[in-house]
Amino acid sequence: MYLAWKAFRATGTVLAPNARLPRYPVGQMFRQGLLTNILNPKMALFVLALFPQFVHPEAGSVAGQIMILATLLNLIGLVVNGLVIFTASRIGQAFAARNRFSRLPQFLLGSVFAGLAIRLALAERR
Repeated sequence: MYLAWKAFRATGTVLAPNARLPRYPVGQMFRQGLLTNILNPKMALFVLALFPQFVHPEAGSVAGQIMILATLLNLIGLVVNGLVIFTASRIGQAFAARNRFSRLPQFLLGSVFAGLAIRLALAERR
């Protein structure tokens, strides 16, 4: 409940731009994201579990088929993630432009914390 109380009482707005935050070049952010995805073990397990179902050795080069599947996976991910980022950016700009919605994220966060605290308090001891 303390976290919920702190979220409800916070004076700053989550969506307000902060000039003190550093701005990073797009290339640096891209490289960081690429490195994160390359080193992500969940992605390697996903590829190892999924790709063999769609690779047929009799259809030609296995490495070529895997490269085509990986390229398609990356293109689909780029489109989907790009749409999510674009939509979230637009929603954030719309909320930031309207002062009456500026505290909405804090209210939602406080509500989640309060709900979790109530659930924890009412949970049956095992």
